[in-house]
Amino acid sequence: MPVEQIIARIRRALLLDVGVFEEARDDRPFTPVAIGIAGGVALLAGIGAFLWSAVILSETEDFLIEATILGTMFLVLLWLVGMIATYFVLSQMYRETVALDSVIRVMCLSVVPFALSFLVFIPGFGFGLAMMAIALTFFYTNYAVRAAYPGIDPMRVMIACLAGMAVWAMILPLLTSSDNQFAPGPFVFEWSEDVLQEIVDAFSALG
Repeated sequence: MPVEQIIARIRRALLLDVGVFEEARDDRPFTPVAIGIAGGVALLAGIGAFLWSAVILSETEDFLIEATILGTMFLVLLWLVGMIATYFVLSQMYRETVALDSVIRVMCLSVVPFALSFLVFIPGFGFGLAMMAIALTFFYTNYAVRAAYPGIDPMRVMIACLAGMAVWAMILPLLTSSDNQFAPGPFVFEWSEDVLQEIVDAFSALG
């Protein structure tokens, strides 16, 4: 697929063009490209975490390896598992007629707004932008699946998308700590919370 066409699809997805999600649903050769788009978005989130460590912590070595490289890999893997979970809820729980590869293509295209989490390193605004990235990702994912499968009840779509989002939004923070900084994008703040808790515990122990 030409780069211009890929960029056009991303732009149309951001503009909430219903047709682009229908195209992605039926375009099997688009599968590796869609996964590549999701991977690129995850990498931007990982780079954002690295820049956050450089700007806020003035410490980058661990974040480059763990947050940017390993964190990106974990995020893409958990996204794919979450997409499978969404497919499972729709196909097995609700008995809707959907194809796994179609769901993956549609949802990969819908995670593009998560790229906003690249900006987590901006002091004073990073946390708010990170929360916006998560909220927009859920909104776009729900919208995309509804657009691709208009015959499915919207409540079923929302529950299926929530199940898919829960996989990565709940598991990745469990993998992230002050020792294991697998924290792309918004998840750098989970690392901060753990560090703060350790400081509070240390002071409590002294007291």
